[in-house]
Amino acid sequence: MAWPTVIINILNMMRGPIPGVEFHFLFVVYGTVAGTERNLIMVDNTTDFADSTFDNIDPVHMLTLKAAQLNGKQNWTAGVIVLDPADSWQAAVFKANETSSFEAVVLDKPVTATSTLEDAVACRTELKAKLGREVFMICTLPGINDSDAGETWAQWLAATVPVPKSIASEYITVVPQVHKDNSTIGIYAGRLANQEVSIADSPARVKTGSVLGSMALATDKNGKPLELATLKALEAARLAVPMWYPDYPGQYWTTGRTLDVPGGDFQDIRHIRVAMKAARKVRVRAIARIADREFNSTPGSEASAKLYFTQDLREMAVVTKIGDYEFPGEIKPPQDEDITITWVNSEEVEILLAVTPYECPVKITIGIMLNQRLGE
Repeated sequence: MAWPTVIINILNMMRGPIPGVEFHFLFVVYGTVAGTERNLIMVDNTTDFADSTFDNIDPVHMLTLKAAQLNGKQNWTAGVIVLDPADSWQAAVFKANETSSFEAVVLDKPVTATSTLEDAVACRTELKAKLGREVFMICTLPGINDSDAGETWAQWLAATVPVPKSIASEYITVVPQVHKDNSTIGIYAGRLANQEVSIADSPARVKTGSVLGSMALATDKNGKPLELATLKALEAARLAVPMWYPDYPGQYWTTGRTLDVPGGDFQDIRHIRVAMKAARKVRVRAIARIADREFNSTPGSEASAKLYFTQDLREMAVVTKIGDYEFPGEIKPPQDEDITITWVNSEEVEILLAVTPYECPVKITIGIMLNQRLGE
């Protein structure tokens, strides 16, 4: 006979929210630094970059930070690490990740060779392999030399387009510096970090508003302004560039192109961002289920596991309604067929999750016809 006893256990079912790192970017910039310490500085929308704390940052890189802050608008946050040109930026990125986690790394270092983009791919891969971090990289290409001995737009385009041509990675997005003040990468990073919209929204979204700050675009050595034809050629080469609409005030953006291969699912930055968010959430859920016998191959357990592993997808799919206006979620609500559980053996299980983005028009064709009503 058992001795009369009451035992109360408080069970943690791991169904609570998981903090996100979305919209929080790491900026790698350059300036005048002494010694070997390279500290991570946390900044936000209230930070005054005129403060003496930032006196060592090169003015060009300061423009990047200010443009990102301005276009990131309210609730903008970021990490900044200031390097000497001789420093290893990869080591700095890993050091910063010891302190904080980031959705993206903004490498404000003009790429002059394909090798820098190859290094960015390798760095991102190492972050995933060693720390389990899901990040994407924003890189930049040098602007045009507009001096008398400089380049025409045709010459600059011929030198710029080949740089990313051989790179294949959906985690890399590249911006050519086409603004006069070289703030293009900051503007792009700011639009991606703007929390007025979700990570599922494209930087091309006109309703988000025009580019903020200086919109002055570069000119070539002959004083010829940048034309839409040049920007279209850059976009076709998988680069993310600003653009504008004739007779429509303001400056906007193209889709956030990545260096994914033709035919890839993640050629648009908004798609890889929602996939990475889902991956970050589900990874934590999976860790909590290691060696948990409640997760087994019985029908009841698998049904419970499907609900457990899709709970973050359901949260990402929440639709917000205000009156008659509806704000769609980051993805469409997951269906039963969007999760599959396969037991490889008694100790290894594979879970396949599908996330379904919403359709989003970046090309709208409107046909207008004449309706002649006879006899009216």
